[in-house]
Amino acid sequence: MNKCKKTYSNFEKELSEKIGVKVEAYQANSYNAAIEAMKNNKADMAMFGPFSYIVAEERADAELIANLNNPELEGQAPSVIVVPKDSDIQTIADLEGKTIGFADPVSTTGHLLPKSTIVKELGIGVEELEKSFFKSVQFAGGHDKALIGVVRGQYDAAGVSAMMPAMLEEKGIIEKGSYRVIAESEAIPVGAPFAVRSGLDQEMKDNIKEFLLSYDDPQYFKNILGTENAKFMEASDSDYDQLRDIAEMLNLSPEQLLES
Repeated sequence: MNKCKKTYSNFEKELSEKIGVKVEAYQANSYNAAIEAMKNNKADMAMFGPFSYIVAEERADAELIANLNNPELEGQAPSVIVVPKDSDIQTIADLEGKTIGFADPVSTTGHLLPKSTIVKELGIGVEELEKSFFKSVQFAGGHDKALIGVVRGQYDAAGVSAMMPAMLEEKGIIEKGSYRVIAESEAIPVGAPFAVRSGLDQEMKDNIKEFLLSYDDPQYFKNILGTENAKFMEASDSDYDQLRDIAEMLNLSPEQLLES
């Protein structure tokens, strides 16, 4: 049995003991499938992505009880806009008429957040931004590819995860100082929202929340979020109002949010 399976098994076993009923975990093939399962009372709890939780709350009456976060990143900007080190671009306004590369159309930190940062800074609509402000908007197929594209001169700028530059430097893929950050996104919740079906008994909800907030298996956190320093933290539905505002600003449909 590999570590991932064992860790998930331990999580299920310990949660079962806490709430007094058997817990079985399943990997949904999409966020939409998880939302439908909760809506139809076939799933009592689920871990979502930030934007998909918004849809789950609306469509399935999902109730947020905790966030799985990396405390080291709390309060930091999750997304940045970068340019080549010797570029004459200094501000977001200087991006007019330039080519920008994003990671992926449905990437939170590699598209939606940097785009919303630009829209807010310039005070223009999304349609104007996409059709007339930039010379070209391209999708690189990944944060690493977007950043490499900037360093190599393929794009005049790129919107990527704030963690990507340091990661590529550490791996020797790009040289330190080969790029400059000209803008940062606002700090938003980008962890994994853990929600339960609102129809569950309140005592059951309280027990699940208590279990999560005290859970301390480093290997489980590493399997889920890639770091042993992650942990479940207190959360409120209002924490996601920023994301709701961004979705509205960018004219994103529920279907598009489910993909992100």
